[in-house]
Amino acid sequence: MSEAALQQIQSGHAGAQAALLRGELEAMHGHLVRTLDALADVTRAGLVARQERPPVPWDEARAEQLVWELLARLKGAGCHVFPYAGTLLGLERDGRLLPNDKDADLAVWLEDFALAGRLLQQTGLQRATDVPPFGNMATYVEPRTGYSVDLFGLRRDPVAGAIEGGVWLYGRPASWQRVLVLPWFDLSARSGPAGEVWWPEADRLLAAVYGDWRTPRPEWDSLVSSCALREVNLNWHCWALQHLAQAWLSGDLARTRRLFDQVLARAGGDARLQAWCAALDEALR
Repeated sequence: MSEAALQQIQSGHAGAQAALLRGELEAMHGHLVRTLDALADVTRAGLVARQERPPVPWDEARAEQLVWELLARLKGAGCHVFPYAGTLLGLERDGRLLPNDKDADLAVWLEDFALAGRLLQQTGLQRATDVPPFGNMATYVEPRTGYSVDLFGLRRDPVAGAIEGGVWLYGRPASWQRVLVLPWFDLSARSGPAGEVWWPEADRLLAAVYGDWRTPRPEWDSLVSSCALREVNLNWHCWALQHLAQAWLSGDLARTRRLFDQVLARAGGDARLQAWCAALDEALR
């Protein structure tokens, strides 16, 4: 059984990633369920499945320099791009990027999403092709360092006095969308190391996403636990299961169990999640 389970882990993990890149969330979910079933079987057999990943080079000084340069260049070009999510959290709370934060998070008003993408490419970044077909999110990579920038388009609704974020698959059902409901916030100019940049009302935005954003929580998973998430749906389950599988495959069962706490806080009534968690608990006794 363990050999078959190990094969299922490999094929399921690969299948889930391939389905994500096609934007097929139902298929992705099915692959992830089979992967976690197999991980639980292997764990019950007393084995630890581990997927070795080579370390990704990380130059914090260069990454931070790139972020400030991009923000200044895009503001100078008349585009309202600003730091977002983990990048905003690190710069606002700690005055630096979060440790090993290899993907910068930037945002722009949805109506300028295409413009921002063209401007990023004009700075020398290349648009990544190995990413899901989200309509309001794109990844751009600096060829020399491999450092990537995730650009998110945010939709403003002045009637409701709110802003919608997340990632959307246009033409797909509502349950396939990850929607974050954010409070209305404005941008203001701020001086940065590379010139003037746009900056959001950080406390309003960060509190909406992270809650107590001033207290560091290194293992907090924003895709699982975001306070701004509109609903727990198929999209949320896909990200939650993907992160559980990745944590489990790291071989760190204790960290995986702590991630289960976050997942169960949102979907504690799910019998399958409870069974997988029980398999971990048995191994950790």
